[in-house]
Amino acid sequence: MIRVDPTSFVPIYEQIKQGIVRLVATGRLKVGEPLPSIRDLAAEIIVNPNTVARAYRELEQDGVVSTQKGKGSFITERARPDAEKELRAHLGRVMDEIIAESRRFALDDGAILDLFEGRLRRGAAIKKRRPA
Repeated sequence: MIRVDPTSFVPIYEQIKQGIVRLVATGRLKVGEPLPSIRDLAAEIIVNPNTVARAYRELEQDGVVSTQKGKGSFITERARPDAEKELRAHLGRVMDEIIAESRRFALDDGAILDLFEGRLRRGAAIKKRRPA
């Protein structure tokens, strides 16, 4: 569900927070749905439980999750707008990386735009072929 990169400059607890917000934004985690227990998530992604606890604590402070003693942590209604904002920010960062990589290959704006448009058309064509 959530992946962390221990070589990243982004702290692991922050990567966990971003991962959860991204899962909400993409609809894989819904309002009212429980998060994995701290111990379960820590074991799954192989990090210290204190790191997961910090991420959950900060998500609760941000209003993204609500923790109920003895029951766990759950996605709140407030998580949705934050999740969409985070998803757009994440996709923006990915697009910035693609543009920077394209520039390293000396592609101009027109060539980069052609690549994006080609991928969009390809995605639309694949979507049309899929049975409903």
